Amino acid sequence: MSSSVPSSTITENETTIRLQPGGKTTKKADTFFEDVHFLGDKDGKVKIRSPPQFDDPLAARKYQMQHLAVAFRVFAKQGFDEGVAGHISLRDPLNPEHFWINPLSTHFSQVKVSDLVLVNEHGEVQPGGAQSPINGPAFAIHSEIHKARPDLNAACHAHSVYGKAFSCFGRVIEPLYQDALRFYNDLSVYNAYGGTVVSTEEGARIAKALGPKNRSIILRNHGIITCGATVDEAAFLFIALDRCCHSQMMANAAAGPGWEKIYIEKEQAEMTHKKSGNPSKMWLAFQPYYDQIIAEDPRVLE
Repeated sequence: MSSSVPSSTITENETTIRLQPGGKTTKKADTFFEDVHFLGDKDGKVKIRSPPQFDDPLAARKYQMQHLAVAFRVFAKQGFDEGVAGHISLRDPLNPEHFWINPLSTHFSQVKVSDLVLVNEHGEVQPGGAQSPINGPAFAIHSEIHKARPDLNAACHAHSVYGKAFSCFGRVIEPLYQDALRFYNDLSVYNAYGGTVVSTEEGARIAKALGPKNRSIILRNHGIITCGATVDEAAFLFIALDRCCHSQMMANAAAGPGWEKIYIEKEQAEMTHKKSGNPSKMWLAFQPYYDQIIAEDPRVLE
């Protein structure tokens, strides 16, 4: 594992943005504030919190690993904790070919930063993290997503109740209500089922079905995966997609003569996706969940 990746800065339009390993830049702070469209005071001193920026890549890694550990606790509270089937991965900020993931057979509600496992592109546990085994299917899926999509640094998969139920239809969420528009033209379907994912070849097919731009995918007869540039974005999208699966099935069940579903028009759907589903808004939406976990058990950060 290398720890020599430098963090550099560039200045654009008098706004400093920091380069991450691999050359990708963080979003400018002013763009973040525009994306979350909050209201403050007339002097511009009252602002909503935003993702921190780091000159030190080790500090950036620590922050991201803390949010990864907390995401598992959040998933436990949401009921996304069936057996050993769930996993969340985070691309390592120091070595983009490696990623962090949860140890196999540790309950989500007990995961701490020190429990996180670092694996390389071959699925081999690396020094620097917990020396624990990981889920084989998790590596098969996550490694191929990280390989195919360098813009996505985190991916979530769990066998959630509503995600499983909706997956059997092999369809996307319909534009029926505002929250569904987070996934408008941003949700793929892997319209096949090859059994338990035990090979990277199957993982590569899933990554291909996700496509070059979408952040989320429905695995037919299996469940859901959500991704993001941050763990926060990916984790909140998972919560949101599982609830959309639930709402979609409720709407389908209630539909009938005199109760036909009314779809949101394309122009409004596209605008709302941009305003309500952008990465900045998804990062911000996860922070109250993060706060709740830290308040309940700050040992998660150990």
